[in-house]
Amino acid sequence: MNTHFALLAIYGDVNIPLEKCCMEFFGLSPKRAAEAANKQALPVPAYRLGSNKSQWFMDAGKLAAYIDQMKAQAEQEWRAVRC
Repeated sequence: MNTHFALLAIYGDVNIPLEKCCMEFFGLSPKRAAEAANKQALPVPAYRLGSNKSQWFMDAGKLAAYIDQMKAQAEQEWRAVRC
């Protein structure tokens, strides 16, 4: 299954709330993830859809690309060790 479509199925929207995915993909609590998002210090761009007090979101396509990149990197490292 395509990573992008899997994220859409899991979260139900292209705009994924950071607080719902931050622990799983970045190992950060919602508070730490929001602090990192405020500094644009996450590996994927974060954005708000309203005022500065609105919650942070991530684009499903950008997050999927990041996940796919990390999977490819892990596979390269695995192959290097196995060969």
